[in-house]
Amino acid sequence: MKAQLNIEGQKYLTSSMAIPIVEELRESLRSTRMYYTTIDVPRGVKILEDIIEGFDKRFVDGTQITEFREGHGRQPCGYTQVRCVRFVLGALVCHGNF
Repeated sequence: MKAQLNIEGQKYLTSSMAIPIVEELRESLRSTRMYYTTIDVPRGVKILEDIIEGFDKRFVDGTQITEFREGHGRQPCGYTQVRCVRFVLGALVCHGNF
């Protein structure tokens, strides 16, 4: 997966990479679901839909990334504004390495 390739070989992973890695995982899950839909594997599609539903509960749906709230069991959902600023100001992003 693309998200894994981006973090492999890094000496450390900074919090500025949280947003792009989560969004790459979301994109990979959705494209895998689409693939299983086209080859007609209903069991795979159902499993992926359940995973995506849980993913969206944890990280919201990706459209309002600064909407941060508590979810089930007081788990944080979405991204804090601090995470968004860290992503924008992160060294990897500023130097075009992402």
